[in-house]
Amino acid sequence: MTTGTRSEAIDGEIAQTRHELLVQNVRSSTLPTLLVGALLAGSYAYFEGLPEAWWWWWGLAVVLGGRWLLLRPDSGVAPKTVSLRTLYASLATTGLLWAAAPLLVFFAVGENAVFTALLLTIGIAIAAFGSYGMDGRATALVTLPIGIAVLVTSALSANPAYYAMGLALPLLYAHQFFVIKQARKALEKQIRLGIENAALIAELNAHAEKTSAELDRRMETERVLRASRDRAERLSATDSMTGIANRRYFDSRLKSEVSRAFRARSSLSLVICDIDFFKQFNDLYGHQQGDECLQVFARVLQSYCRRGGDVAARIGGEEFALLLPSTDHTAALRLAEQARAGFDDTAVPHAGSKVKGNATASFGAATFIPDSSNTGDVLLRCADKALYRAKDSGRNCVVSFSELEDDAAVAG
Repeated sequence: MTTGTRSEAIDGEIAQTRHELLVQNVRSSTLPTLLVGALLAGSYAYFEGLPEAWWWWWGLAVVLGGRWLLLRPDSGVAPKTVSLRTLYASLATTGLLWAAAPLLVFFAVGENAVFTALLLTIGIAIAAFGSYGMDGRATALVTLPIGIAVLVTSALSANPAYYAMGLALPLLYAHQFFVIKQARKALEKQIRLGIENAALIAELNAHAEKTSAELDRRMETERVLRASRDRAERLSATDSMTGIANRRYFDSRLKSEVSRAFRARSSLSLVICDIDFFKQFNDLYGHQQGDECLQVFARVLQSYCRRGGDVAARIGGEEFALLLPSTDHTAALRLAEQARAGFDDTAVPHAGSKVKGNATASFGAATFIPDSSNTGDVLLRCADKALYRAKDSGRNCVVSFSELEDDAAVAG
């Protein structure tokens, strides 16, 4: 919104607010004005024998009653829809009726009885300054006829006190118009500030919502990118056929676990295993059945990775590994034996096996506490030698590299 457009909008809001305030004040002044008029008419009708005063009051009651019916809260007419022309007409009629009051008393009763009429009429004018001050035209329509009537009555009277009243009235009016002008400026300033503050708050809220939406969009984009990156990392670390870790991930973890075990001076165990007579399985059943057999074996190995650091990986065609951080040799052998028996229990048919009628697997296990001379390759070679010994020992068994060392010592 441009500065000019905003200024026009604010001016329109100020005009609308002033209009609604005028409607409310005109409505609320109806009953007090009617009661003061009844007091005036009753006094002159009773004490001065002027029944015409009641006719004057009935005219006032018709104007005020019609105005109240139009402006009452339950009339169904919103304050902003009441035309200024209607309001001004009712206020001008009210002003003329109150202006007629002192003249009626002066000509019908005499100047000695006019003081009360003048006093109440001037009081109505002063009340109008306070009630309708936010609209100068509305104030003038009520007060100017009354002021003229008071001046005329004072001029026609021979009483010096009335002369003084007539001379003081213009000063009073001038003061009141000056006061309501200042009050109107203050009111407009307050309304303008309120509207500008509301507009500023609305802009800030809109900016905050836009910023929040942009932040949410960026966070969602970052979440999608992070999920895509994580998915890519998982795919790059996962064997696509078996769903467990691949050789790349295994090599990385082996290196990091050796470093960790070296720092902590803790045991690191590795189990290498493969399916017995797998080439014959593929030749007999086909590659699809061979892939399914590998998947069964991978699921069995994965089921024994019960700690967060344990890794089951496919590191070759039918060759697999179990990396077991902080695991001593006895525990590694026990877990390898459980995995061997677990795969045997799956009873995958293998008519080409020379071990038994179902698929089996051989395991080689090695454990060390790394030092400056021991690396992951050393551990891998040790476990691999134990695996080959398991194959030479009839397969479907678990062999420990420490057993090979013991055999070498005996042979030596």
